[in-house]
Formats: sequence, structure tokens, C-alpha cells
Amino acid sequence: MKKILMAFFGFMAFAYAYQGFGWKIDPEMKKKIVAEVGDKKITEMDVQRYMKVLLPMNFYHRNLTEEKKKELRKKALNYLINRELLYYEAKKKGIKVPENQIDKLMEELEKRYKSKKNLERMLKETGITLKQFREELKKRLMIDQLLNKYVNVKLTDEQLREYYEKNKYKFKEPEALKIRYIYIKVDPSKPKGRQIAKERAEKAYKEIMAGKDFGDVAYRYSDDLSRIKGGEIGFVHKGRFEKKVEEEIYKLKVGQVSKIIETELGFHIIKIEGKRPSRIVSFEQIKEKLRKELTDKLRKEKYEALLNDAKRTLKW
Repeated sequence: MKKILMAFFGFMAFAYAYQGFGWKIDPEMKKKIVAEVGDKKITEMDVQRYMKVLLPMNFYHRNLTEEKKKELRKKALNYLINRELLYYEAKKKGIKVPENQIDKLMEELEKRYKSKKNLERMLKETGITLKQFREELKKRLMIDQLLNKYVNVKLTDEQLREYYEKNKYKFKEPEALKIRYIYIKVDPSKPKGRQIAKERAEKAYKEIMAGKDFGDVAYRYSDDLSRIKGGEIGFVHKGRFEKKVEEEIYKLKVGQVSKIIETELGFHIIKIEGKRPSRIVSFEQIKEKLRKELTDKLRKEKYEALLNDAKRTLKW
């Protein structure tokens, strides 16, 4: 019940949040049918209302261009269509929400807004009646039950292990270098930007060759964010740097420092601190990432299957 209430009040927070937010909705939009799902007619007013729900999550209203508004409208319409398809599936599969459960939620809401009249007034400002809101709440709870029953996925470690063993080739990592990095960028806004950057790189390189700590030099000279950690960026695979840089650093042995490598954007000095051969990432290392990826994939597939079932039945 607590979980339902939290979802319910979250739903109300959306409704409350967009009162007076942005544009006014023309009542005539009630007559404009933009989509039909079974016997449900979705009006332009429905779309505009849900756009206002999405608006705080996506755009600040003062920056809402016509292009963004069209994008928002498309997202709102897709949501409303999918919601009706899921609601149809929920009814088809016999999912029900007891009326007394909705009664209790409505009572809680009336208490929150001090009275039924206050609640009705707030809802009216969002463009819906108390009866319509009750129907929307019932619909939402039925869809939530549908998704929990048919879309929710909980993978066990055994299932993950089985997938891992059958697809080990997907978890192969290429050779990697552990490096410290100094990058001195060229400032194109300065007339002698390249010369200034080159001289700075030469000073840094000279200090390193004189035995100064690479991390200290990186902190004082580098323009890369890694300077904060003394130039340390850990293990990197091929493709992290430009080809010209990689051609040099993959020739080096552990402990060696590259020469100054000049590219179009700046100058690079790299120290090799370790090498790791190509390997298969262990199950324990990849397990939680794999759990999330597979769970998301399976949920999406199950969700799409529900929508497609409804579409086939409705010939939509």
C-alpha cells in the first residue's frame, strides 16, 4: 500500500507541478481527435496536457522553441498511445483494481488537499474532473500491475553465469596500456599559440628527463583533466588516442617515457606504467554490469511484446 501511495502522490505531483506552466490549452482541442486506440479517442487536449507534464522534465519553458515543442508533442502522443495499448492488455489479461483501494487513495488525497473541494479545484486547473482523475488513477494502477507481472525481470546469478559462459567472446578486452599523460594544447586564438605550447612541452619534457617526478610535472604543465591525479588515467585500449600518438606509445616498454608527440591540437608526453595483454574479463568483474544490460534488454523485449499483442488484437 505504501508503494502504491508513493506512486500515486508522484502522479499528483506531476499534475500539480504544471498548473499555469507555459501555454494555455484551448478547450476546442477537446474536439480534435489525433489518435484512436480501440474505443479510446485521444484528443489534442490530452496531448497538450501531457506535454505540460513532460515539460519540467525536459525543457525550461522560456527556451521552448517550435522544434522542441514538436519533439515534445511526439513524445507525449507516443506515451498516450502506448498507455492505452497497455491498458487494453491489462483488461484483456483480467487485471483488476478493487474500487475500495481507489476509494482509500482518493480519501488520502482529499486529506492532503484539506477537502474534496480543494482537490476538485486543483484538478480543474489542470483541465480534468475528479471523475476523470479517478479513471486515470485506476488505469495507471492496472498498467503498473501489468508491467510488474509481465515485464519485471529478476535475473539470478546462475542465469547470468550461463549467459556469460555461452558468450565469453563478447567479454574479450584488447591489449591495454597503463599510462600517465601530459597534454599541452595549442591555443589557436593566440598568434604564436603553437610556438608557446611547444616551448611549454619542451620545458616539461626537460624536467622529466632531468629526473623530476612525472606526476608532479603533469600537475604543473598538463592541460588534461588527469593533471589533478598527476596525469594518471589508468589502462587504455587502442582508439583512445590519435593514430600518431598510438604509433609511438605502443613501441615503448614499461617505465619508458615517449618523446614529445606533436599533433594538430597540441603536444603529448606519455609514460608507460604497465601493460596488460588481451584478456577475457572475469564473470565477477562483469556480473553487475551484465545484470543491468540483460535486465534492460529483456524488459524492453517484454514491454514491446505487450504492445504488439494489443496492436495485433486491435488491428492497430
